[in-house]
Amino acid sequence: MRRREDRLQSVAGALLLLLFLVIVPVATMTIGVRIYETETLVAQAEAAQLHEIDATVIEVGKTPLYAPVTPAKVTWSDPDGTTHTSDYQGTGIIKTGATVKIWLDSAGNVAHPPSETRALSKAVLITTGAVLAVLACCGSCYALLRRGLDRRRSRLWETEWATVGLTWGNHGTRPDQS
Repeated sequence: MRRREDRLQSVAGALLLLLFLVIVPVATMTIGVRIYETETLVAQAEAAQLHEIDATVIEVGKTPLYAPVTPAKVTWSDPDGTTHTSDYQGTGIIKTGATVKIWLDSAGNVAHPPSETRALSKAVLITTGAVLAVLACCGSCYALLRRGLDRRRSRLWETEWATVGLTWGNHGTRPDQS
């Protein structure tokens, strides 16, 4: 035996689940694709301002235990023959005399290489946040609805027990025959 409140809760739960299952793929594709495309364009614009050259390692520093980088000094020459020296942070094992690829900005300073994963990482992170926000919204709506329906069921339960108490309190006689 199900009350109207129970049926309402079941229908509302099914509708909220359906809404979640419809909104999530649409939001994922819409938000994720736009962010990925935008961040890819930004990364391409940043990469266009940098250029990659080969440099020679002239000195290798001590690798700290807590960091996955190796400090080094590198040197390279411009096409006009000007020699430059700069600090470099390598992520692998670097030996003196080795050739490494470095990125230079328009001023000729060593720059970080353009990120290959930033666009995807940012798209996944923001899309996950949007999905969690939709989940929280749907879950909150269901919890609030259930709380209100539980209060109503509790009042109805008390009313029904009071009615039963009146009937049982008359020792088998009906309330209209007292």
